[in-house]
Amino acid sequence: MNSIRAKVVGIESSENLHRVMLSAGNQIFTVITLELADDYTVGAMVDIRFKSAHVALAKNIAGEVSIANRLQATVRDLQKGKILVDMQLESDAGNISALTTTEAVERMRIVPGDVVTALMKASDLYLSRVEGA
Repeated sequence: MNSIRAKVVGIESSENLHRVMLSAGNQIFTVITLELADDYTVGAMVDIRFKSAHVALAKNIAGEVSIANRLQATVRDLQKGKILVDMQLESDAGNISALTTTEAVERMRIVPGDVVTALMKASDLYLSRVEGA
């Protein structure tokens, strides 16, 4: 499970739907959630959590994409299996892992040292409180 420490910088709500904007490193993240406790306020420190399998990768991305959460990262390590590859990525927002198919990694010719864009849908991220913050 990936975790990035972030600060809540904005909240928009409509009925039971909430869009939470967060800052981590030089990145802005967006989380869409149906539930938001009262102690999640602007200025609060939280952890953004998401599964490695919910990270899509792009290499040499150009054009418009509907996914708001885009994180420039450097591939630090690849653990290649027959079907899946577990990649360790380093970014200014923190280190994360991405799990993708071996076929995709080979087709994209991803190797350690490559710069990729990690893409995460706002609805695939969730928030957890930082204890003591």
